[in-house]
Amino acid sequence: MHGTMAHREEAAPGPVASSPDTTAGDPRRPPGARSGAVLLIGTLTSNVLSYAFFAVLSRTLSGDDLGAVGSLVNLSVLAGVPALGLQLVAARLVSRAMSGDAADGGRLGPGPDAEAAASAIHGVMRASAALGLLTAVAVAALSPVLAHLLHLSPLTVVVVGAAMLPTAVVFAAQGALQGSERFVRLAVVLAAAGVAKFAAAWLVTRSGGGVGTVITLFALGWVVVAGLALALLPRGGRPLAALLVSGRHPERPRHLARLVAAAVVPTSGLLFLSSLDVLLARHHLAPEASGAYTVGALFEKAAFWGLGFLATLFYPAMAQRSRRRAALLRALAVTAGAGTIGVALTALLGTWLVTLVGGPAYAALGPGLWRFTALGVCLALVQVIAYAGVAAATTRMGLAMWVAGGLAVALVSGHHADVDAVVDVMLGVAVALVVVGLVIERRSLLDPGEARGEDGPTSVSERRRARNDPRRR
Repeated sequence: MHGTMAHREEAAPGPVASSPDTTAGDPRRPPGARSGAVLLIGTLTSNVLSYAFFAVLSRTLSGDDLGAVGSLVNLSVLAGVPALGLQLVAARLVSRAMSGDAADGGRLGPGPDAEAAASAIHGVMRASAALGLLTAVAVAALSPVLAHLLHLSPLTVVVVGAAMLPTAVVFAAQGALQGSERFVRLAVVLAAAGVAKFAAAWLVTRSGGGVGTVITLFALGWVVVAGLALALLPRGGRPLAALLVSGRHPERPRHLARLVAAAVVPTSGLLFLSSLDVLLARHHLAPEASGAYTVGALFEKAAFWGLGFLATLFYPAMAQRSRRRAALLRALAVTAGAGTIGVALTALLGTWLVTLVGGPAYAALGPGLWRFTALGVCLALVQVIAYAGVAAATTRMGLAMWVAGGLAVALVSGHHADVDAVVDVMLGVAVALVVVGLVIERRSLLDPGEARGEDGPTSVSERRRARNDPRRR
């Protein structure tokens, strides 16, 4: 999701100034290698520790309890979809404001606008508190149904809901850091989330406990990370508390809500797909088999989230019309290239890798482990295309992902499912979705004229709002 004014953190070391740092290089520069490296380190740290969370628990919990924890963690990912939508909107608003291309919510002007960026950050952080509370209430209200479907304790589902408030704050803060190109600070927040998650598993192995203890510590970890993310935010001179409480500010809540709702369509489709297989395995497979699938899915998640930093890195560039085509092509090419290497490694070393991660009990997954990795790579390509759609305020890819998810549910539910059947269905659906996404983005990919257009609103609704904005008169 990250953009291109490379090395902002490196060029301006030291504490944050009283207003957001709007010093930028050439807005048409591609994302720098150093920026990508910083973001990669933060992402890898977060992901390695997140997967270590399950690796540690696999040696402590039974297969049934491990499957329950996997279901709860994936439920938290699904419940965090609106917060992820807010993160992408935050990044888009801040990036456009800082480049002077702020027709969808910031000040209009020819150059970087610190006031517009500060206003956008203030608005999205306030929205994150409200969004987190609403999500927590919704999950709590649905806890009896969710607990029945996933064979869980209703109380553990309520705890997952409570974690949505700090989760929403973290996601919104990540969006603000992303849009302002503060790569070091974003990497710190990402790494901290992995540390907090791993700490929950480590404490359980030391002190004992079951599913309820794991999920409670998991939720408390998000509270700690939220505090850190708020401390690292550029606040534009506002007190820290003012970011989350009511007060006058130029952002229009209804307009912000519409932007988030539009972003939720593709982000929800993406996270639905990326979490669906573990939930289907939990529902359809025997307890021990669902635990085995959870271990195999670690390699899927490693590929998906490990490559996700590329969508993060290029997202602000894809939000600016003059840079969209080059950014999308680079993101797809690098994702596919790195993913191919990952698939080859798991094909060659599958048994050794799965034994290392999950223990000897899961060695039977080894020969087919490459399919889990291939599924993660395809989902990473889908993510790049989906973020390109969010950057241009379109929902076609999001709708396609929801259709694909429904198809996967029908195919798995209509057959006698085992571990192989679930991963094969999901892989086939993901490959088809990549093809559909390339067709949807064919104009951006094939038309060089897209890269020559002036920066400006990238959707019909944005152009209409820009024409009617009284500040242009």
